[in-house]
Amino acid sequence: MNRKLLAVAILLLIVLAPLGYLGYGYSKFNEAVFPAKSGSSSTYLVFKLPDGRYISFTPKEYVNLTIRGFKLPPGTKGYLVNITGYVTGIPEVDLNMTLMAPYQKFTIVVGSPSVKICSSDPERFLGNCAERTAAVTEISALAATLFKRYYYWKGLQEGMDNASAKAYAYEETLKRHEVRYLTFLTKALIGAGRIGNRKHLAIVLIGPNEGGKVNRILIPRRGLIVLEGKSDSALRAEVALMENVIGFKWPEENQTSRG
Repeated sequence: MNRKLLAVAILLLIVLAPLGYLGYGYSKFNEAVFPAKSGSSSTYLVFKLPDGRYISFTPKEYVNLTIRGFKLPPGTKGYLVNITGYVTGIPEVDLNMTLMAPYQKFTIVVGSPSVKICSSDPERFLGNCAERTAAVTEISALAATLFKRYYYWKGLQEGMDNASAKAYAYEETLKRHEVRYLTFLTKALIGAGRIGNRKHLAIVLIGPNEGGKVNRILIPRRGLIVLEGKSDSALRAEVALMENVIGFKWPEENQTSRG
């Protein structure tokens, strides 16, 4: 093989190998986020109260409360949400383990690129821009707060004082946080396992605009969480359910759980 042919072959290899890798990852996206294998599921009832607060119960808890005379106030909105885990066999453990683990990076996949029109022409969005924004804001704040805890403690262990450790945690979180849209590249990276793994947490939002058919939270593997909702308001309720399941409470001065 002469030098020109060899150069062409090497160039084709350099160009085609990454494309082949991305194509492979893209083909595996659906399997990655919606596993064909059976997982363990738990069902919850999530209610948005008229004052904007969210509460959630298992069906058994709710029935027992109603038997004792519990009534939801007029104007309450309800959502039936399943949590399905594919890691340990216990959905609640999968969710806790995935959210609480230390990561090097985390990415929030806010939806398809058409989510961008929420800032310019929200009426063209197939869904509810206000509710999608609320869901994205809440899940981003939750993930960032949990992420900061690890780097805060790391700073303390390295001898920093409280203020310095907080500043360190904030800076580390800021530079390790990504926001992505559900593009070909993002799907390829998830399908190939480049994001949504033990080192890089990925949380994917799939609402009516992206073809969401049911209200569910999936934990397909460690480092990957998928929120699917028939409505954008259901996505917001699912984030509230996640907070409830892991026992997370916002500080009073940093309350984001309303609305």
